[in-house]
Amino acid sequence: MVPRPGWFGRAKRQLCADLRADPYLGYILVGALVLAGFGFWHRIPSFATWDEHDRVLDALVAYSEIVADPSLDGVREGVAWSRAPFGATLWVYALAVLPVVLAAALTGQLDAIAAMQDPSSAYAHYQVWAETPRWIWTWSIAFVRLTNVVFAVVTVYLVYRLGTRLRNRATGRLGAVLLTVTFGFLKLAKEGGEDIPATMCFVASLYLLVGYVRTGERRQFYAGSAVGGLAIAFKLTLGLAVPVVALAFLLRARIDDGPLRRALWRPRLLLGGAALGAVVIVVGHPTALVGDFEAVYHRWFGRTGRPDRVVGPSAPTWWWFLRTYASAFGWPLLLGAIGGLAASVVHLARLAPGRAELRARAPGFDERALLVGALAIFLLFFARWHDWRVHHVLPTFPLAAVLLADALDRLRDHRLRLGRAAVAAVVVTSAVYASVGVGMYASMPRDEATEWLDENADEDATMEVYFHAHFENAIPHGMTLNTPPEEGAELDPCPEYIQVGDKELLYLQDIPTAQRSSEVDFAPAPRQAYIRALLDGEYNYEIVAEFGERPPNFVPHRPEPGSLRELVPLGIYPHSDQYGDEQELASDQYVAILRLEGDCVESRSAPW
Repeated sequence: MVPRPGWFGRAKRQLCADLRADPYLGYILVGALVLAGFGFWHRIPSFATWDEHDRVLDALVAYSEIVADPSLDGVREGVAWSRAPFGATLWVYALAVLPVVLAAALTGQLDAIAAMQDPSSAYAHYQVWAETPRWIWTWSIAFVRLTNVVFAVVTVYLVYRLGTRLRNRATGRLGAVLLTVTFGFLKLAKEGGEDIPATMCFVASLYLLVGYVRTGERRQFYAGSAVGGLAIAFKLTLGLAVPVVALAFLLRARIDDGPLRRALWRPRLLLGGAALGAVVIVVGHPTALVGDFEAVYHRWFGRTGRPDRVVGPSAPTWWWFLRTYASAFGWPLLLGAIGGLAASVVHLARLAPGRAELRARAPGFDERALLVGALAIFLLFFARWHDWRVHHVLPTFPLAAVLLADALDRLRDHRLRLGRAAVAAVVVTSAVYASVGVGMYASMPRDEATEWLDENADEDATMEVYFHAHFENAIPHGMTLNTPPEEGAELDPCPEYIQVGDKELLYLQDIPTAQRSSEVDFAPAPRQAYIRALLDGEYNYEIVAEFGERPPNFVPHRPEPGSLRELVPLGIYPHSDQYGDEQELASDQYVAILRLEGDCVESRSAPW
């Protein structure tokens, strides 16, 4: 008996068949690899974001606990150590950093891994970052990011498959191209985190569910449910995959033969899909497998307040939608996506069966209804939040790309010249927007400031920094720091250098508290007075190097919350101002290095 081929073998054969049948697909995937991978080295050996910091550190600390105590208790302690049980990223990134651990073992440096055990949390675990050899961080972060780049390219291919299954290869090609030139997607592709792998799994689940809606094949429903569970294991907000699976079930039940009641009452199918998804979710959380159920419970059910948690300033929901999507897409692609969604809704209304034919098959209706419904589920969910950023709405990007590609293909069918002009306009402008944004990673202010300090500061020099994580500043690996003091900490009263960045300058804004983000709304008056005095030289510190564009009078300008007019530049200049915990782009990375040029003013007291 010949064994049935596994899913990996089927996927490999499908890819090879697509590459043979479509001469453009290879170029699209190579383009996605180049754009997603360009600049992956930025900030290394430091982290890009809090998410990347947590995910890389979790994997390395897990290995350190196991190296220090190679027993079941050591495994449990290593897996359970974390700011929170983040789920399937630990599985993936533990594999990504495994070559680094093996290299440490082969070169006799395994003690450097073991020394990372239970690190101090002060200033985002700065001590373990500074004391661990630079090469460990360099290669660990590089492998994690390159893994993410691979996930991004796979997502582009899955969008190609989704568009092909929905309509034809031309739609698949265009959808893949549109996702490839979406700057927000490319930006997150070069950061270690859960967003890209979760989105990849979600698109794979959609692809399988579209197949189920079209054919009614149980295996595709089960597979879609399992992969949807994997998406949830990566990122909790992908719990929205559950109503998407339910929608797919209802759409297929509508056109199944027999009474509707019997079509809907399929407990084996529903319970089987739910059980598969639940098992994958649990297995996807290593913390659950080692018995730390309390932490997992808190992760799943103890963070219900995110929709109301204030990060950015108070502003209407439409303003947050526009600023987030405009900065991620650029205006031409965003307007195209809105038009594509509207055209899809109109097309669905035309395809919809009449009241007397509700159970009749309408070619193309149910598949498109699933995609439009999935997008609507996400948009309605996030409309309840106080504010959000690009990484929160990333799963909607592939949906928008496929729906826009489908609408543009229909336009080309009916009005060839207009359709071709629309495709060219959207693709070219979005490619320029994304390429400029990606190209700017070659020279980022914070990277340049780090290099300057590495070359010009003495090895024993101390630098004072204020914002709440070492990777949110320009810091050479291993440099001595004055950080926001903890109880009992001894600080150098007059360090040789002080660093002031964009976050500190935001305190100089004379704006109402409601217009401040949560990162710069604590003690604004004393901090504003201190930063202004520091920059004016009252403490005998002078600026010796600047990186990035200095704001007028050192006061950054942010779009006024709720102002439509001030949103316009955000969709034109890709490295626009951001709020929250994403990668900080060039506009948020101004750095001033100040050096002590006179007598020490020991009475200086930074209000941090």
